[in-house]
Amino acid sequence: MNKPDSESLFLGVDGGGTRCRVRLSNGHGTILGEAVRGGANTRLGLEKIFAEITSAAFDALDQASLPHSRIADIHAGLGLAGLALERERKLVRAYPHPFASAVFETDAFTACLGAHNGADGAILIIGTGTCGQAIVGDTQLAVAGWGFEISDIGSGARIGKQALEKTLLAHENIGPATDLTHQLMARFNNSPEEMVAFAETARPSDYGQFTLAVFEALDNGDAIARDIVAQAKQANEQVLRRLLAFGAPKLTLMGGIAQRMADLMPDDIKNRLVPAAGDALDGAILMAKRQQGESR
Repeated sequence: MNKPDSESLFLGVDGGGTRCRVRLSNGHGTILGEAVRGGANTRLGLEKIFAEITSAAFDALDQASLPHSRIADIHAGLGLAGLALERERKLVRAYPHPFASAVFETDAFTACLGAHNGADGAILIIGTGTCGQAIVGDTQLAVAGWGFEISDIGSGARIGKQALEKTLLAHENIGPATDLTHQLMARFNNSPEEMVAFAETARPSDYGQFTLAVFEALDNGDAIARDIVAQAKQANEQVLRRLLAFGAPKLTLMGGIAQRMADLMPDDIKNRLVPAAGDALDGAILMAKRQQGESR
């Protein structure tokens, strides 16, 4: 396999629901430019996301003092949210792109690749949503991560939604009340109607804003916060055990509440936890280099 030279250009793309990050490097791994644009989840529509990706690539080329025409020389690795769905995979592979070559995977796959620098391992992303990913040899496993509506049980969004559900029960004297429920109800002026109006349009990130309050209440011994977090911890532990059973020799937790969840895990799982060696952009660039090397 030929190694890329210093003149080769590689672009790593990490496309999430709210933002798209890109990193441009040469064949020796020197970072030439980075940029951030709008969301690039494939469910937002391919015309929109490729416009964001292309604009971000141009921004990175500007940083590198390279003309925009060089986009045609870039070998791109794209880790995109939404690609867990086969229908989205088919559409994105058929969509015309401006790069010399492009390889597509889920954002979880590229995050896992980057976290373990291409070696075998697994990750669990625990933020607004959750997603588990393992790479073992030439095989991979994606688990959970099917979205807020029917999955992501251990996520920040689910924690926040559960907190509001229990708050409303407490307000109506159906369930127990604690400092947490009083605090959250006060945010809606003690009005169930205001809470309902919020819920009618709330997105996962809107529910996720209450996660911090739940963990602060947990630290203060709040019983309802303890129950909510215990359920989330159990869900995340089940995902981690599934990844270990698949053969992952090591685990990395990533995302906004990853450390809080890591602290709650039993010792046998803690002993498998390692810090991330790199990020999703590193993984996406590695993927593009592998693809380019295999095609030569």
